[in-house]
Amino acid sequence: MMAEEQLFATFILNRDIEIALPADRVVEAIKAVDRILPVPGCVACLAGLMNLRGTVIPVINLKKRLAMADDAYGPDHKIAVVRLGRTLCGILVEDIKDVLRVGQEMIEPVLPGLQGEDRIIAGIIRLADGDRLLEILDLDLLLDQTAGEELPAGQGIAEMPQVSVDITGQQRRQYLVFTCNGMEYGVDVSNVQEISTLSGLNDTFQSGSIEGAVEMRGRMIPVIDSSLLLTESQEKIALSEVSRVIILLVDGIYCGFVVNSIVEIRSVAAGEVVPVPCAKKGRGAGVAGMLHLASGRNIMLLDMATMLAGELEELGRVAKISSEIAEEKKESASHAHHLITENSYLIFKVERDFAIALHNVQEILENCRIMPVPDMGGFLAGIIDLRGQMVPVVSLRLFFGYERRAGDGAGNDKYIIAQAAEGRVALAVDDIVTIQKQQKYFQTPALNPRLRPRQDTLDRTIELITDDDLSESVLVINVENLIGNHL
Repeated sequence: MMAEEQLFATFILNRDIEIALPADRVVEAIKAVDRILPVPGCVACLAGLMNLRGTVIPVINLKKRLAMADDAYGPDHKIAVVRLGRTLCGILVEDIKDVLRVGQEMIEPVLPGLQGEDRIIAGIIRLADGDRLLEILDLDLLLDQTAGEELPAGQGIAEMPQVSVDITGQQRRQYLVFTCNGMEYGVDVSNVQEISTLSGLNDTFQSGSIEGAVEMRGRMIPVIDSSLLLTESQEKIALSEVSRVIILLVDGIYCGFVVNSIVEIRSVAAGEVVPVPCAKKGRGAGVAGMLHLASGRNIMLLDMATMLAGELEELGRVAKISSEIAEEKKESASHAHHLITENSYLIFKVERDFAIALHNVQEILENCRIMPVPDMGGFLAGIIDLRGQMVPVVSLRLFFGYERRAGDGAGNDKYIIAQAAEGRVALAVDDIVTIQKQQKYFQTPALNPRLRPRQDTLDRTIELITDDDLSESVLVINVENLIGNHL
């Protein structure tokens, strides 16, 4: 496992929202039970009580808890069973999505000023260059709004089994259940590093059951087609939008396992597993047992270390070669990096001309979708989803005390994405004027009453030569102070 990584289980809440929960707080994720008993007079977000293998636990309607307009769930919804304080609790979700290892650099904090009083979203995870966003749910604040109101508690964790041991003392294990060609299989969650969609497959080293390799955060991981490994058929997995690749760590080697779909995470007691007679050698030895459910489902539990024993040497070789190729490409790309000169400025207009050091400018956007945040107010216009990073938008007109323009927010503004050590901000401006190289700058003298409250952000001035060969003093925005002192 890479340093500073966290393991998250992710779930679909609706078409637009995915949530992430710390995996060590998720006991299991199961198909919805037939009966959830409503409890009259309790908090609105309580869906009711359910029986989890003899233990009664509360079930939360997360959509209601988040005050979503549509708080109903589809017929195939799931329940994530999590630890909340000293009890277990169920959380209604539409579906299971992934299990991911996430580095700290992929997590964006949600600025306090962008949240309301209920700060249940602890951060945003950026995936796929920002094309996919996950909201991290703070489980400790899940019931914070209901202070003073009692939920019917399940059995206390001190009195009930932990994840690995049940009341009878039987060992329990968590299994990730998946489908392959119509059959259900389970792998021990301790082997699972994450679950993801399959994209960017490099088939250079395709051979046998190894389909190729995928790059995940700098690591090249060989990928196996589960159909070729688990069945006698030579037909590969028929990929669909619900197909996933399970990233496993087996005997120190990372590998991907392509499956038809993810079903659930299930906690299984040792006594529930039925041994499967098989030879001590060969593929059959990779089966740890069968799980027969009352519903008639049969899940084959796999011992991945034994199952992959014959593949590990080749998997390790492919991983090593693929990683070396990826490193060579990365080094080659680094030579092409172009540094922007420190002495250039972007000139823009907000009622009058202003400037910003070009090395602070990341990009300029137009016609952005600004997402308003309730109770934000002031000069903050909302947030922009910049390839997965939530960036606050500052209206420089309002920041400097100018009146709004007619049509502000209707696609007329330009947005300068500015970066400093303190963070990133989108500056809404009237127009972009030019870029000018300027070796000299001057300390800004006393400003007029309108701009004086923002003097800390306008601490230097440059001279701009206009098209009429006239000299104009232009105030330069100090991005570090704007972000550090005002956001």
